[in-house]
Amino acid sequence: MTEQMNVPFSTVLASTIHDMKNALSIIIHSADVLSTKLETIKGGESETALLRYEVSRVNGLLVQLLALYKAENNQLPLNVDYHNVYDFLEEQLLNQDDLLKTKNLHTTLSVDEDLIWPFDSGLMASVVANIITNDIRYTNTSINVQASVIDEQLEITISDDGKGYPESMISSQNEVILGINQSTGSTGLGIYFAAQVASMHQKGNLMGCIQLTNAENSGSIFKIKIP
Repeated sequence: MTEQMNVPFSTVLASTIHDMKNALSIIIHSADVLSTKLETIKGGESETALLRYEVSRVNGLLVQLLALYKAENNQLPLNVDYHNVYDFLEEQLLNQDDLLKTKNLHTTLSVDEDLIWPFDSGLMASVVANIITNDIRYTNTSINVQASVIDEQLEITISDDGKGYPESMISSQNEVILGINQSTGSTGLGIYFAAQVASMHQKGNLMGCIQLTNAENSGSIFKIKIP
């Protein structure tokens, strides 16, 4: 009788995610080729932007899952370096420029162009990109990004004018993944990931955190604080 291997499910899941990311890289390349052809067809620009958006969104989810697995197993290094905050945030918006134009969404970026701050750019890019892609899905007309230093912490705020966060997400923002919301399809994974990334950034007695609120009129407000 063959001895059964006792492999933790989390390890199997992590390996599967890694294989899926490799496969998705091939799909992204094929999508880019297809997108170039679609852009020559009337109306193809919107289909191209949507295709790139959905592929990027799936890739982002896989990146977050793999990062959370590594963090749980103490295999996720924190690579902190100094970065120009304006350039960093502008790049995240430019990555979604095609879809933003297709959906006629207005964006603003309010950051001191000379602001420099230390953080892990790879992890922070995953957090910011996820929030922006969600805002693209749920906002009505605009997405606003701003950053400043308050109380010795870098505060990055991303807001929109959509319906805002559901109360269940606001009340559980720093705790657990919520499970699947049947009305929106949201799992809360992105918010959970953002909270974990924020808490990895520490300086003295300060620890990074996130904050979810809703505007008085309408719209969600996401804030991440990095000491």
